[in-house]
Amino acid sequence: MSKIIKMYVPFILILCFAVLLAPGNGMAKTVLRTVNTVDPVNLDPAHLFQTPDRNIAQQVYQGLVTYDYAADAPYPIIPVLAESYEVAEDAKSIIFKLHKGVQFHHGYGEFTAEDVVFTLKRHQDPKAVSRAKNQVADVENVEALDKYTVKITLKNPSALSLIRCLAWQTAGCMMSKKATLELGDKLERFPVGTGPFYFADWQPGEKVILKKFDQYWGKPQKIDEIVYWIIKEQTVALGALEKGDLDVVPLSQMGSYDRGKSIKNIDILFSKGATLIYLYTFVQAVKPMDDLRVRRALMHAIDLKELARRVGPQVRYFPSPFAPTAFAATDEFWNYEYDVEKAKKLLAEAGYPNGFKLKMVYTTGSLYEPVALEVKRYWQQVVDVDLRLVERGVWFKTITQPTQHVVAFGLARAVPFLFAEACQTDNSRNYGGYSNPKVDEIIEKARWATSEAESRRLWREFQRLVTEDVSHMWAAMGISIVAVKKNLKGIIPHPTPGIWLMEDAYFE
Repeated sequence: MSKIIKMYVPFILILCFAVLLAPGNGMAKTVLRTVNTVDPVNLDPAHLFQTPDRNIAQQVYQGLVTYDYAADAPYPIIPVLAESYEVAEDAKSIIFKLHKGVQFHHGYGEFTAEDVVFTLKRHQDPKAVSRAKNQVADVENVEALDKYTVKITLKNPSALSLIRCLAWQTAGCMMSKKATLELGDKLERFPVGTGPFYFADWQPGEKVILKKFDQYWGKPQKIDEIVYWIIKEQTVALGALEKGDLDVVPLSQMGSYDRGKSIKNIDILFSKGATLIYLYTFVQAVKPMDDLRVRRALMHAIDLKELARRVGPQVRYFPSPFAPTAFAATDEFWNYEYDVEKAKKLLAEAGYPNGFKLKMVYTTGSLYEPVALEVKRYWQQVVDVDLRLVERGVWFKTITQPTQHVVAFGLARAVPFLFAEACQTDNSRNYGGYSNPKVDEIIEKARWATSEAESRRLWREFQRLVTEDVSHMWAAMGISIVAVKKNLKGIIPHPTPGIWLMEDAYFE
């Protein structure tokens, strides 16, 4: 019996009862069966970090505004919990009018202006250690003008930037003040939001269950329950999809696209755009990565167009500090043609005529390994690459300690500033220690730009400077692809691989 079959047999046993609940069996409950690759780690919006957690949180939490992922990129911003909003002429304040009657899950009461104030101030509170604190750093004050009206006052004219950050829904996920104070750290594994589905159950190593929220303020849901089965290998998940035991499976591992296409009665859905960059951070605190000649040598030693072709349809060539869905994104400043001899010459000029031992780490994730192996294959022509896999459990500790030359991971964003954080001096997300005062100045000016034209000009200048400095290598962008049963409609692939939206889902 093959390894895959051995893995799949116990999975079939686990799924037996779920099949009984599937649509078409005569029972009233409509269950959508899908998959997550790992158990949740932290579902508190202040600490959201990995894609599988966001995949669950996306169905539970809502923001004042969001991006319209059903539209063509770059995505327009649309109101959600905010009925409307108004930006002041000087772009230094925003007034949000909230929908009335919106209820939090698990009996935590009505969503009001007080919850908005609490949510944003919590991200600013050092005790919360929020990963989104930089997104709201320019917020000077948040006040409830009445029960359903909130005014945000800014230190600078940064309203456009803040709205984009709120639409991305980390800082933008609205939280219940009452639930947060009552549950404390329990929120990490028991989220409380206002979304169409509430967090019902989690059986570690097996499944997470979301259920339809009967008090949902939006349109009634046609799905009663979502079950996320924890299945690491997509070969196993695709086998379950083919047998009819799953309804939605992402195609984000090597070979999974071709396997998904071979399954009958399946639709293959692509996201309208991409937010994921396979980012290679040069840790400049570790020599010789502080030498621009070395970083440029590595750029000339790799053919990124060919890399994308070899990895497959889930990645695309777009060597830019911003994913193409981000405002003002461009790859026109990438001028590093593939030239191994030029790379060797630059290394020799930097004092490394025979190369050096380059230590590089990556973690588990959507195609992280195939991309990393391709990068190693190219760079091995000019340096000795020591490539190591670091498990997600110790990943964050590893990338915040300057012991490696290169740290490879994925950065999924839809907002220019959230990409720019990786290049901002002393920013907690700047894992490579890159610093350029001119770049810092442009980041701040771009955040304060009061017009889209000025914002575009500044963000383009940012991309030009960091590309010339080779702060990072932007190896490829990731495309979100999901395989869906033909009778399941309304699934929207999020532009981040591994996430899909299910609010409009229904079975024919």
